Amino acid sequence: MSVDLDLVIVFGTIVATALVARFTRLPITALEIVAGLCLVGLLGFAFPDDLNALVVLGSLLIVFLAGFETNLAFLRGNLGRALTVGLPGFLVPFAGLFAVLYYGLHAPLLVAIIGATALADTSISITYTTLRQYDLTDLPFGRLVLASTLAVNLAEDFSITTTSFLTTPGIVFTLAVLGALLVAAFCLPQLTRALAKRGSDGFSNVTTRSLLFSLAVLATLSAMVGVPGILFVFLMGLIFSQYADRLFVRDLQKVAFAIFVPFYFVAVGLRVDLGFVAANLPLVLALAAGATALKLAAIYPTARHVFGPQRAAPVATLMNARLTSATVILLLTLTLGLIPLEWYSVLISVVVVLALGSALAVRAFPAFRSTSAAQAAFAGEFATGVEETGRSARPTIAAPTVRSNPPRA
Repeated sequence: MSVDLDLVIVFGTIVATALVARFTRLPITALEIVAGLCLVGLLGFAFPDDLNALVVLGSLLIVFLAGFETNLAFLRGNLGRALTVGLPGFLVPFAGLFAVLYYGLHAPLLVAIIGATALADTSISITYTTLRQYDLTDLPFGRLVLASTLAVNLAEDFSITTTSFLTTPGIVFTLAVLGALLVAAFCLPQLTRALAKRGSDGFSNVTTRSLLFSLAVLATLSAMVGVPGILFVFLMGLIFSQYADRLFVRDLQKVAFAIFVPFYFVAVGLRVDLGFVAANLPLVLALAAGATALKLAAIYPTARHVFGPQRAAPVATLMNARLTSATVILLLTLTLGLIPLEWYSVLISVVVVLALGSALAVRAFPAFRSTSAAQAAFAGEFATGVEETGRSARPTIAAPTVRSNPPRA
């Protein structure tokens, strides 16, 4: 099959998936993985190797956009509360899932660590797109949920980075490259800002072009040591949020969600062995149920403390979704030969079940039945000094400092 025909099939699938997502209001990213599974099962389609660069950029762009929407100033003021929700939200499911995989299912040690890390994820993409769908990303509530999701991903990145030390030689070299990633995450946004100031950003579109260059640099450094650069890309998004305007992020979203992001998630589905998944469907469902129970048990108590009792259940349900970080970790470790295709197929299938299941479950809450209902429930949550819980007033999060940039959609 020629590359041209491959592109026709992939783009046609992306358009069809967008229509299905519009009709069902399910997360389009999860549906794109399902679309990839359908292409494998129905047509025996394989994703063209020539398009792998688009796949990598897609995974990084969605993380960058989530970091951009979180807002650095707000994250600084609320990091403690974000860690309060996020750290137990990773550590409890990780410990429980590792025990299930290693002791219960007798998976190899490395597979158990990778699998537990991926299934303890909270999806930045689903959290971000759900909040954005209800116009909550620019509110303190939405930013704190994203910040809590970042805390999960911080722990997730630490786990997978430690695992890379255990499986590859050259710890000093790996640390040096990780240091270079950190420097790049801070310096590349400043370079982009300086270039944008030297001329018009209309026809030349220097800011967006410089951003794509920056993401390519981070992807290259990450590939050198086999460590997902999610944390560093998110950090770069936070830094960009200090000076980029709404027009920039709108233009970037159009490109990201039309090309790069869909290519990435379709490619994730195309690598799954459907025959093995079908033969082990009870295992997939059991892992999904266990991962859900562990995640909800870990997040609900802390979410109740931070967000209030009426909002704890929707927050815990939303943060039960897995997708972006989990798929990046699984796809990377499959490429590096750290996990076999069979385990990759099972774990990706669990991720898709949890992504779609959580997206459907969160819409059962009255606050997420419409944009107006979400605005009424969450818009003023952290705008005052206290939140009424029904029994007594307790301190809540102060509103973030207003920036000079116009609000983003």
